[in-house]
Amino acid sequence: MLTSVCGGPGITGRLARLITHHLLQSDPTLTIKGYCRDLSKTSSSSLLASSLSDNTSKNNISITAGDPYDSTQLRHFVRGCDVVICTYLGDHRLMTEGQKLLIDACEQEGVRRYVASDWTLDYDKLEYGQHPQKDAQKVVKGYLGEEGRRVKGVHILIGIFYETFWSDYFGIFRHGEDGEEGFRYWGTGEEVWEGISYDDAAKYTAAVVLDEEAVGVLSFLGDRKSMKQLVAEFAEVYGVDPTTKCLGTVEELQIQMKATREREPGNIFAWLAEQTYVPSELDNARYPNVKPATFKEFLETHRRVEELNTLYTKAAEDL
Repeated sequence: MLTSVCGGPGITGRLARLITHHLLQSDPTLTIKGYCRDLSKTSSSSLLASSLSDNTSKNNISITAGDPYDSTQLRHFVRGCDVVICTYLGDHRLMTEGQKLLIDACEQEGVRRYVASDWTLDYDKLEYGQHPQKDAQKVVKGYLGEEGRRVKGVHILIGIFYETFWSDYFGIFRHGEDGEEGFRYWGTGEEVWEGISYDDAAKYTAAVVLDEEAVGVLSFLGDRKSMKQLVAEFAEVYGVDPTTKCLGTVEELQIQMKATREREPGNIFAWLAEQTYVPSELDNARYPNVKPATFKEFLETHRRVEELNTLYTKAAEDL
């Protein structure tokens, strides 16, 4: 089986590296082709320099530098592959035009399945423009679903990554310099958060890639918890009583996000964060060998509270 892993940052990107790691853990005989814009980055990647080096020496991994908008290069890259995994993360053009060109290359070269760059909430429940960062994923899903398409689309929904939830990006959890821990949230505190770790998402993705029957939308979670439950679990794990602050209702949050977007349309991180639940019917049971960590178990693996805000940038550094 020939599996191709590519992405905006290419095989050097966080999720792509984790997926590659778990693919090789599952089947060291796999042939994997990586695609990235800057080949020099591969030499500085800790995962490629250590976990993948032995496999590279066996010639079952090859890494190619290329332009995501060069159809000829893309066709050469996917040629002979059974599956292409796209881990693009970039602007709207890359996430739409870039993926369409990659899908076209797969179609022309007879690739059987295309794993779209999703790993997110259920964007099918959103209207175009409601959550602009997800519009590209809706476009790509529609493109893959066009009548007569031979390459089959695979879309993996995971809610949010635990590492992102605890990061400064979400702004939910704050670890102060004085050691005070606090949570800030919108709503009643009963609203449910759904998520999974980067590593467990990669494990499920690897399982999906190796499952030739896996097509369409698949949903995986490590846990579902309300904010009140998360605060209680945090207190239990770390033995502290964190502060909590309600910032307003969900409706007030939506009004503020809209106003911020109109005021700062280019600053997506100022208004992007919002949640849409994945389908209640999960696909976890399809791959029983994967045992995803719960929110609490994830915290228990990070005993130093001050680590939590930095996990987003370190998700794949310690493989």
